[in-house]
Amino acid sequence: MTRTLITGGLVVCPGGAVRADLLVSDGRIAGLADPPAGWEADERINADGLVVLPGAIDGHTHFMLLDPELGEPDPDEFEGFTNGGRGAAAGGVTTCVEMPQGFPPATNGLIHRRKRELAERDAIVDFALWGGVRGGQTAQEVFEQIDAGAAGFKALMCNSDPTFAGVDDAQLLATLEVLRETPLMLGLHAESDALLQNGLRRMAQAGRRDPLAHAESRPPMIEIEAVNRAVFFAEQTGGWVHIIHLSTPEAAELIGRARSRGVRATCETCPQYLVLDLDDLARLGPYARCAPAIRDRGRVERMWEYVADGTIDAITSDHCGFTVESKERGRADIFAAPNGLTGIQTLLPLVVSEGRRRGLSWERIAELTATGPARLWQLAPRKGAIRLGADADLVLLDPERVWTVHPGELLHTHRWTPYEGRQLRGRVVRTLVRGVTVYRDDAPERILVEPGFGRFVPAQATATAATVG
Repeated sequence: MTRTLITGGLVVCPGGAVRADLLVSDGRIAGLADPPAGWEADERINADGLVVLPGAIDGHTHFMLLDPELGEPDPDEFEGFTNGGRGAAAGGVTTCVEMPQGFPPATNGLIHRRKRELAERDAIVDFALWGGVRGGQTAQEVFEQIDAGAAGFKALMCNSDPTFAGVDDAQLLATLEVLRETPLMLGLHAESDALLQNGLRRMAQAGRRDPLAHAESRPPMIEIEAVNRAVFFAEQTGGWVHIIHLSTPEAAELIGRARSRGVRATCETCPQYLVLDLDDLARLGPYARCAPAIRDRGRVERMWEYVADGTIDAITSDHCGFTVESKERGRADIFAAPNGLTGIQTLLPLVVSEGRRRGLSWERIAELTATGPARLWQLAPRKGAIRLGADADLVLLDPERVWTVHPGELLHTHRWTPYEGRQLRGRVVRTLVRGVTVYRDDAPERILVEPGFGRFVPAQATATAATVG
């Protein structure tokens, strides 16, 4: 039995933040004491001056994503769970929920299990897997993925990914009816396909290829309309819709109103919709191209209101490990670059730095990055909170340390970031997964475990979606 004692930190628990000693035994939380209880331990970690948070759960990663221009993955360009997981650990992320797109696309039980095998071989941190619903898919393929332990299902309401066809309204309704009897969500990329295709045609007709043409081709209304439709379908079927990478405060308001009348509707947003704005898109060009598009500064600031009031349930990264070469294709033509940003290593630091500056409590930060995601993706009570019996997934963070984001410090494969040069307050100094230190900021080799350390975490069958929404 291995016992680790973390002393003197400000421990962020579901009921509040307390300065206490934290005991870990065989990978699980075994005790919390203030004043110290005199526990014996094999390892002692001094957390004086540090905040001890539950390990972040990133519910939206694309480690196995392929560039649409490529065929089979190139080992030098394919991110995968090893390098993606190194970035996760360095950023305080202890569990990743991998999206179904990429190689292989997880859309049936066989491929879902194969993807799990690949991840188990390579993972640095723990992981769960989204199931996938593509256009034309059968209900049987959904059931197969439920049996394989899917943590939720992802579908696109538009056709913007050549490898993952969008669903029409009839299939969306049918999928909600299938999932209604389960505790699992239908996560939706909510952009109206008709309005998106019209926006792309308008930009082409105008000869627009500049960075801002991307945002103008995907204006806020295409998300707002799609969210309104998704919420309506959830209300009619009793199914659970979850809007991924929400980018507009108007859509957040729709979700909040629906929830107030009993609709099962939740949402997540990402740092790019809380930090970046149209000036950044104009400056960064392809390195800020993502879908939905970056919004204007007014909407960015209003999004924080919904982060603070509980309407937004989680903040995720939507990490996409595209190469510099693929992004550079968008220098002359923004539409030639793939949609997606790196972001897993900066996820928690950005939420801490920007959130604390705006008055978010440590408890709310933990809710957005760990407790809420664990509930959404059916990983609680094992994951997501510092509570007795839970996995000892922990982040030790120096709340006063000021640092500048630099690509040279990134540990994921492609070391570019739209946040380069930003000064942040609050830095991850140590990350533990199941009580084992996987990352130390001051160690010569910052990652301290080998590929394959991370474990698959299936959705918890006893969890209920009724606690959400």
